[in-house]
Amino acid sequence: MHGVPTDYYGPRKADLLVRFLKKFVAPDVAELHSDSAISEFIEEAGKSFPIFIGFGLNESVISHLAVKYKKKAWFSVAKDFSDKTMEFYDFDKVPALVALHLSYNEQSIFYGPFEEKFLEDYIKQNLLPLDLPINQDTLKSLKDNKRKIGLTIVEDKNDERSKGLVKLLKAAASANRDLVFAFVGFKQWLDFTVI
Repeated sequence: MHGVPTDYYGPRKADLLVRFLKKFVAPDVAELHSDSAISEFIEEAGKSFPIFIGFGLNESVISHLAVKYKKKAWFSVAKDFSDKTMEFYDFDKVPALVALHLSYNEQSIFYGPFEEKFLEDYIKQNLLPLDLPINQDTLKSLKDNKRKIGLTIVEDKNDERSKGLVKLLKAAASANRDLVFAFVGFKQWLDFTVI
């Protein structure tokens, strides 16, 4: 048997594993030339990774960072898109870099400056959602993050009081991007620690 040993932190389920592997054979930065190409790219990318779309950006602006963060996010640049797409993704000028977390229904927009230092800060801050629910998969994603973590423990993350607290966490997180705001439900913690 031949191969190169590597640390693998990705998903273990078959369908997610296939999607994960497709990501590594995909180009570092996908070039999208229509509204339908943008929709197809997002659908194909799925919900497992954050998606960064540079509207009106040249590929060269984000290509170095796309290579660096390829294992953690999808990257693309959109060249031709309509006003309807601008309205859908809620940005009003170009160039703009939109970060999407489909599994958390989150989106943020960066209008620049598009120098590497500022872009990298934006990408690093948006690799994780504003408020991170702690489970087996998200715990792995915290491994390489250098930011300090504010952890909130609630009895059950699905009850109404906890959902209200999570909304407050999200508001605090948007004002303090230098921290990771995470939460865990005690009941859910017991579910995923017993393996």
